[in-house]
Amino acid sequence: MKKKIIIVIIAVILITGVSTAIASQNKAIEVNTEAVSRGNIASYVEEIGEVKVREHVNVYSPTAGKVTEDFVDIGDKVKAGDVLIKLDGEELSRKIEELDAQRSSILAQYNEAKKPADQEAIEKLKIEINNLEKRIVTAENEVNDTRLLLEGGAVSNEEYEAAVRSLDVERGNLEKAKLDLDQLTKPISGNIMAQYESQLKQIDIQKESLIDSGKDYTIMASMDGTVLTKDVEVGSYLQPGMHIMDIGNTNDLYIESEVLVGDVAKIKEGSEVIISSNDLDIVDLKGVVNKIHPIAYSKISDLGIEQKRIKIDIEIDKLDVELKPGYELDLDIIMERKENALIVPEDAVFEMDNKEYVFIVDNGKAALREVVTGIESQRLIQIIEGLKEGDLIILSPENSIKDGVKVK
Repeated sequence: MKKKIIIVIIAVILITGVSTAIASQNKAIEVNTEAVSRGNIASYVEEIGEVKVREHVNVYSPTAGKVTEDFVDIGDKVKAGDVLIKLDGEELSRKIEELDAQRSSILAQYNEAKKPADQEAIEKLKIEINNLEKRIVTAENEVNDTRLLLEGGAVSNEEYEAAVRSLDVERGNLEKAKLDLDQLTKPISGNIMAQYESQLKQIDIQKESLIDSGKDYTIMASMDGTVLTKDVEVGSYLQPGMHIMDIGNTNDLYIESEVLVGDVAKIKEGSEVIISSNDLDIVDLKGVVNKIHPIAYSKISDLGIEQKRIKIDIEIDKLDVELKPGYELDLDIIMERKENALIVPEDAVFEMDNKEYVFIVDNGKAALREVVTGIESQRLIQIIEGLKEGDLIILSPENSIKDGVKVK
């Protein structure tokens, strides 16, 4: 009796297990699905761009001086020729006065050199020379007589030497008189006259240059535009070359951005740009890359990483919003775009053995399909091969999903 009961229990267990297994095989796994569709897809680089003025000039101080008057402020509109600031010209006046004094001194020397010879002075020198020549003859005779007396012992050696010194003095006086006469009678050298004239000409040029530079003490705008920046105020003391202000044409704006070297290879002049800004309520403003700068440079990112970047300029298409230089905008720089492409959500695609796959629903079962993908953008992926429009794909397939498993 006990054996019969045990056999019955075992049979019940077997039947229950088989029934459960059959039921579990027939039970379908619930999945989320979406049909493969066609649409437009584009890959892009997200960057920040800054609004810039295309035409602008930096105004620098042409000379040294103190700012005495200030006529504009940041944001003011100016026209070419408008006076921006004025500088103190006292230093200029002092330099011109110094040049005038130098010129007067050189001119006096020049005129003195050109004066005709003084005939009365010449005649006096001639008479003096004649007298000196006579005194020299007398002194020579006295030296000869004293030498004879010295040899005879009638005079001392000191007396003889005194006679010789007297003769030397007269000869020196004669030589000086002849030189003075030569200076009076000889015309001034042409080279000396040319030197005087050259010095006068140089002073005139310097003075003319200073007078012209007086215009530098009134600094004017060289173009129409808006004052964008300004670094001086009344009382500032400027040195030559010091930056004063920046003037730009705010009617001709563009956007400048800095793109990673690895991304710029996929960007071309003419590439489309989508511009937006939450702060300025700008949505899908169109732009186009019109210049890629030729030189890369290093820049430290916000995370402290050194990156190689290249500047690009973006032309704004149909500007219907008010932008100002310095605004920062969000940019989507389009690298590649496909129209009417097969697209699926990115969470439907997974990688296995270095290949990409999706599960589709085929007759109520999961079917594994290998695919070739293209552009990825905004959580969508382009499918180049492996699927067709309308195929039902499984989203975010779990590990329990296998090829051939029933799904619903």
